[in-house]
Amino acid sequence: MGKRAVYWLRQAVQMALLLLLVSLAVDWWRKPAQPQRFAGQGLDIVNGGQTTLTALSSGRTAAVYFWGSWCGICKHTSPSVQRLHEAGIPVLGVAMHSGSAQEVAAYMQENGLSFDTVNDPQGRISRRWQVAVTPTVVLVKNGRMIHSTTGIGSYWGLRGRIWLADKVY
Repeated sequence: MGKRAVYWLRQAVQMALLLLLVSLAVDWWRKPAQPQRFAGQGLDIVNGGQTTLTALSSGRTAAVYFWGSWCGICKHTSPSVQRLHEAGIPVLGVAMHSGSAQEVAAYMQENGLSFDTVNDPQGRISRRWQVAVTPTVVLVKNGRMIHSTTGIGSYWGLRGRIWLADKVY
C-alpha cells in the first residue's frame, strides 16, 4: 500500500471515529428519561390488544420507537424499524401527535408498517419520557431503558445497537 493510500485510510478512520463520538454525544444530550413505574403500565395498541414494556422486553431487547406521521425524518427511519419488527425484534411504536387511533392505523397501513403502536395524540406519553426529538428509539430490556438514539436510523445501525445491548445487558 502506498503512502497516499495509507494517508487517506488514516483520514477515513479518524473521520469515522469523530462521527461516532459526535453521534454518541448527541444521543447522550437528547437522552429521554423513563418514567417511574412505566414498565408495568398497560398500553393500548392501536389495532387492539394491550401490552407492557415488561412483557415486551422480558429477557430480550425491545425497541420503543417515538415517531410522528408528520415527521419527515421518521419517513426514513420507519422502514428500518419495520425491518426490525419483521426480523423478530420486539418493537413498540408511540405515535406522537398523529391524530386519532383510526388515522394512525390508516397511516401505518398506507406505509406498510405493522409493528405494534400506541397512539399518543396529545403527547402525554412522550412528555413523560421527556422525548424532545423525533424520531427517538429507546432500547428496553426487562422493562428498563438501557440505550437511546435520536434522528435518522438505519436498519444495521439499530440492529447493531440491539445486538450490543443483548450482549452487555
